[in-house]
Amino acid sequence: MAAMVLLLVSLSDGALLGHRCGLAAIPGKEIATRRASVQLGSGFASAKGKKSGRKTDSLPQRATPPSPAAEATRYELPAGTQFMGGWLIPPQICDDLVSVFESSPSAQTRGMISMRGGDAPVVDKSVKDSVEMSFAPNDPRPEWKAYLGALGRVMASYVEEYPMAGAYGQFGLISRTNFQYYPPGGGYKTFHTERTGAGEPEGSRHLVFMTYLNDVTDAGGTEFYHQNVTLQPVKGLTLVWPSDWTFTHRGVPSPTQEKRIITGWFNFVG
Repeated sequence: MAAMVLLLVSLSDGALLGHRCGLAAIPGKEIATRRASVQLGSGFASAKGKKSGRKTDSLPQRATPPSPAAEATRYELPAGTQFMGGWLIPPQICDDLVSVFESSPSAQTRGMISMRGGDAPVVDKSVKDSVEMSFAPNDPRPEWKAYLGALGRVMASYVEEYPMAGAYGQFGLISRTNFQYYPPGGGYKTFHTERTGAGEPEGSRHLVFMTYLNDVTDAGGTEFYHQNVTLQPVKGLTLVWPSDWTFTHRGVPSPTQEKRIITGWFNFVG
């Protein structure tokens, strides 16, 4: 099963876990009570150097790259986006997620923000103007499961491109993934990052993923501060990047068009 990232989710209090080129599911309770017993299968491993007269530093072992992923087409990102990756997933998966959102008005909430780690989230439309719903890792809906399958293929490709991303311990999808709808003029308008403090679940975030669910042609992109690049929404384009301040970003509002994304995080669990 090393050919692709496996996406197996327990349907009873489950958590999606990933490491190297494989993902597995364990009951969510084990994360809190049995972390030490989780079989990592990756992470820190010493790479012994050639014998010499002095002690050599141990190095983390590179993750074994999986074979190229099916149904995740490489998308060429502009220069300056090192450690980011982009892949296109089937557009039907995007349409199906949008249908779930539009048919679930009772599950929708106003987008909330927290400006500093640990602060209670608040609604502030001057900062973030959105309508959202979320999916648990073990959500049983087929539209979500189809997205998980596509996301697994994307993650396989990301680890193939950046093997060290899988060399530092087991990581997985353990928190809810957010569907976000931005009306014309809406967006997450201020620069922010995905890890702003030690509190959980932010503190253990490893990688961010985001999929654009529709094309936007009138502004509406995602601007990355340090990379000095703005990526335009293309339906099915799934981006992966590290969660730290080095990838501080914001949404650029479109004055005329709607924007829909789905986004979440892979957290270290070991």
